[in-house]
Amino acid sequence: MKRDDRPLPRTSAALVDARVPGWAPVLAAMAIDLADFAMVGPLGLIAGLFVGFALTFVLTLATGASLSRGLLLGLLGGVYCMLPVTDVVPLATLLTLLHGALLRRPEPQPETVGELAR
Repeated sequence: MKRDDRPLPRTSAALVDARVPGWAPVLAAMAIDLADFAMVGPLGLIAGLFVGFALTFVLTLATGASLSRGLLLGLLGGVYCMLPVTDVVPLATLLTLLHGALLRRPEPQPETVGELAR
């Protein structure tokens, strides 16, 4: 039996490469939704901001985003985890799946000038 000695691709590289459909962005979104689900009650109003910020900030930096973009997205992730209504709705996962589905749609083929005149 032949053994494959190639190293496994890094998760951050899989997050950055949008050409290759994969599970890494979905798993990252699921981690944010899981943190949001864990931040219920009065504790979630305070800890949700910090936990959501830290998790989203680390994930955005792992994808190669700039520091300013990571801080902005981290703040949005923190507010998302802090809001009490978003506990039962996996919004980050749904938006990631929708984004992936829209990226994989085939490009429309342009019509030639001769076909338009007919």
